[in-house]
Amino acid sequence: MLIPTKEQFAVLSVPQQIGQLARVDAKTRQDLLLSSRDSLELVRVLSPEMLFYTVKEIGLTDAVGLLALASPEQVRDMMDLDCWRKDQLDDQRMITWLLLLDEAGSGKLAEWALHADIELLVLLVKKHFEVIRKADIEEDPTFDQSRYFTFDDQYLLRFSGEEEPILHLLLERLRVIDYRQYTYVLENSLLELETGLEEAVFRWRNARLADRAYPDYDEACALLSPIAPESIRLERYPRSSVRRLRFATGEDLIPSDHALMLLETQASFFLRALAAVPVEDLDPISQELAALTNQIVIADGCDPGEVAEVRRCVALAHDALNIGLAFFAEEKEPHAVQLLHETLLRPIFQAGFSLTMRVSQHARELGTNLQNAGFLAWETYLDTPFREIVAGSKRRSPLFFRGLETRGEILYRPFQELADIHTVETVLTQIPVWFGVLQRLALLLSGPASEGVTLAVLWNTAFLRWVVEKRIDARPLQRKDLLAGQRQLRGEKLAKETSAFLTIVTTQCQLTVDETEALRVLSTVAHEKLSEVLAVDATTTDLKFIAGVLTDE
Repeated sequence: MLIPTKEQFAVLSVPQQIGQLARVDAKTRQDLLLSSRDSLELVRVLSPEMLFYTVKEIGLTDAVGLLALASPEQVRDMMDLDCWRKDQLDDQRMITWLLLLDEAGSGKLAEWALHADIELLVLLVKKHFEVIRKADIEEDPTFDQSRYFTFDDQYLLRFSGEEEPILHLLLERLRVIDYRQYTYVLENSLLELETGLEEAVFRWRNARLADRAYPDYDEACALLSPIAPESIRLERYPRSSVRRLRFATGEDLIPSDHALMLLETQASFFLRALAAVPVEDLDPISQELAALTNQIVIADGCDPGEVAEVRRCVALAHDALNIGLAFFAEEKEPHAVQLLHETLLRPIFQAGFSLTMRVSQHARELGTNLQNAGFLAWETYLDTPFREIVAGSKRRSPLFFRGLETRGEILYRPFQELADIHTVETVLTQIPVWFGVLQRLALLLSGPASEGVTLAVLWNTAFLRWVVEKRIDARPLQRKDLLAGQRQLRGEKLAKETSAFLTIVTTQCQLTVDETEALRVLSTVAHEKLSEVLAVDATTTDLKFIAGVLTDE
């Protein structure tokens, strides 16, 4: 990635600068923002999300300089993202933000107080202070006023739990800048219930988030409801011109655009197509990708204040788009560029997501069908990597087995490309063929597979038995059988006999072309195990240490 120097960055227009900021890491982004001669203007045209995740990646305490430049609305929106756990206010995060605002100087704490929801101020007082009207206790000689403090000689206060000096400072500054609001806050802390206040603050917060493309839970979950990709008609989702958005209060809204900034993937079919779309399409596409990410955050119950969780949601949105775009464009990049120019992202995402979930459905149906056919312990017979492919595919959120890409790899990753879908779907389609053929050849054992017994082992055993005796069965091989097989399969004879055996099985079982190709895959995996068997010294080796075939001393 080419990182602009401060001099190169300075001569760009503001839209170009914002585009560059999304392509650099958080520390570089902060350096470019703070070094700009128009740093205040530039920071305040960033979306709250871009600013927020920059601050979070750097660390709140190291990003005070950026907070000092943020507008009150940006600060409010960032705290909306960070200071809640589900439907409850996170007091400690709130306190941390207030401390940082005070450290940012320039009256940021007082500025926040004037722009915060009044119910939030009342809630903070309700949670942390005991408030008493002085007039109510003036005639009570037993009341000890020394345990309280006051800013106006009208209300007596003391902390009801652990002291938080920043809240003391907050009330003191609020009294100075707006005494009427100060008295309103204290008076209502006496009258309102904490639960009612928290519900009111939560509603205000959710209303703002809804304006920023964070929908309610039911609407978010609708995005992740699988549909048949073939039924989607993209012409019903044209990309139209984007009008300027405003909050219900009339305040200008800077749309979310943080997804590309948080995306760790650097190369994909989707990103190559995106790089080729007209410049005027980049902003709306970036905002749509952010909106999709926001919906995933809500649907998955993620914490928008945790960068790692949001990055995972960004990756999910990207991967589904990458798969869906390749599906509709038939993996042709020029067509993909045209689709991005003409079509909204949502149906493309839904297609990619549904194709991925179809893998999971296919894997579960495979298990049901094989069990109904009598293969109750079928998974125990699968070889690597097929066993791992099935295990990853059956998950609620299916995963791709990395061992298909790198030999020896044992971990999984999300499905990221249409080729991943095709590869796994092909294997899931081939597995029933393998069981059907081995059943017709009477090679399958009853019950779960014993240790070391797999489809490939049974296939190899039957193959060697055929080479030695010209009959197909899976009786364990004795030492003399192994020695005979090794003599008869030297050099090019192995490939010749393997092909002949496959032809005989194909004919005997009357397999179709597709079924034959499926069986060839099993034969190839089995061949790798057989090569190791043929390489050992069968004269002296303990047969129990020979894997790849069934043996019997």
